[in-house]
Amino acid sequence: MKKERTKRRPNIIEAFSLIVVLLALVVYSVNIGININPALAISVVWCMIIAWRCGFSWSEIVEPIWDRLRGVIEIFLIILAIGMFVAAMIFSGTIPTIIYYLITIVSPASMIVLSFVITAIVSVIIGTSWGTVGTVGVIMIAIAQSMGVPLPIVAGAVAGGSHVGQLCSPMADTTNVAAGFARTDTMNMIKRMAHYTIPVIVLSTVGYLVLGFMYGSSSADLASVDLIRHDIASVYNTNPLVILPMVLVFVLTFRKAPILKTLVVSSLIALVFGAVFNGFDIGSGLDAVYSGFNLESTLGIDPSGYSEIFLNLVNRGGALDMVSAALIVIIATMFGTIMTETKAINVIAEALFSHVKSRPALTASSVVVAGMVVGLTSSSFLAGMMPKDLFLKKFEDAGMDSLDLVSGAVSASTQYLTCIPWCDTAVFLTSVTGVSTIAALPYNFFGWGCSVMAIILSFVGIGFKNGKRFVKLTPPQQDAEVEAAAE
Repeated sequence: MKKERTKRRPNIIEAFSLIVVLLALVVYSVNIGININPALAISVVWCMIIAWRCGFSWSEIVEPIWDRLRGVIEIFLIILAIGMFVAAMIFSGTIPTIIYYLITIVSPASMIVLSFVITAIVSVIIGTSWGTVGTVGVIMIAIAQSMGVPLPIVAGAVAGGSHVGQLCSPMADTTNVAAGFARTDTMNMIKRMAHYTIPVIVLSTVGYLVLGFMYGSSSADLASVDLIRHDIASVYNTNPLVILPMVLVFVLTFRKAPILKTLVVSSLIALVFGAVFNGFDIGSGLDAVYSGFNLESTLGIDPSGYSEIFLNLVNRGGALDMVSAALIVIIATMFGTIMTETKAINVIAEALFSHVKSRPALTASSVVVAGMVVGLTSSSFLAGMMPKDLFLKKFEDAGMDSLDLVSGAVSASTQYLTCIPWCDTAVFLTSVTGVSTIAALPYNFFGWGCSVMAIILSFVGIGFKNGKRFVKLTPPQQDAEVEAAAE
């Protein structure tokens, strides 16, 4: 009779080895310039070995993975659909036509700050970061590329701006979930987070203004603008009606249509516009959304007579171009699922932060744990919940409340998704902008700035219950009940 194995949590060495192996392989892959998918795959194998050592059977390892992957299929399809969407919008002439008109209005010096401000406004209004990136982000990157503005800076601005709504919009799911974690209402949670979001928004805007004058003022001269407009007009019909497929994207996004549905429907309509307004063959358009748009192979036009900027602008997109990015999401999900099921994350968090007591140390701990969890699982909700389970009593013992704890945790759980290369949101951003997460990271001020500001403010007590709050906040539900009973 086969002896039943006893399951246990990983010990400290086993748990930390999972992080060490992952980081070592990813850093090595980045240093030698190869795709990080093999590094992630090897890390998954190592996770499985540790899980087996801890008494987990093969079925107990893989069944939770299959369950999680069912929820990731939509993300996989969205990333592929982004490639289709970009190729279709180029085939229709929508993106080139938008650039044709805006390139004479928007100056290179203002391009960077506008990329942040406009995406931030839209993300607050509609409450969805992916919808913002898929609409405003696509346009901003295309315009910046045509102007010669450094794309890593613009990609960082788009990444940060598109996630302002995740902390500032009552329409965003993350702010509502955070309010639930803190046992308060959504607007109360937004007011608490405003102590660090407002300073970071202001500082980010100033930073992008400075970068715009440093790098944008000399990016594009009048001659190059005229050349780009000439190249666009020679290939596409620049009738303003061609912009309608992008208008449809905005309409569907504002109406809260699913992002996958929005991308697919607008892509199909864009193909029709390409055939009607430009006279392109619809079959070539279908091939473009699959394998990518190419001036020569899609339209049969000799590229030798066109500028390098124009060719880089139009020769892109396609579902095949996104396969590698989509695979990152699947492999990273496998890794995160095993880490969660074996409780390795809990072991690491307890080992590192079990003795912290001061306000700055507790705030920093909640940020680090949330960042670690989101990096390992790509789940902002789990990353917001785990710090609460670990630290709530410590926060209350130190004179703080759940608003202080959750606001610090979500500064990382919602924003680090844009900063860690294998997280689904970072993969999505890379697929849209064409800029790696690492290249855009230094300029993603809002992405890493919120958690930094939350920690800085903890030293002086700004925003904290046992410090100074500049707006009146309603106590969390349990705290309010305790105070009422005392009266």
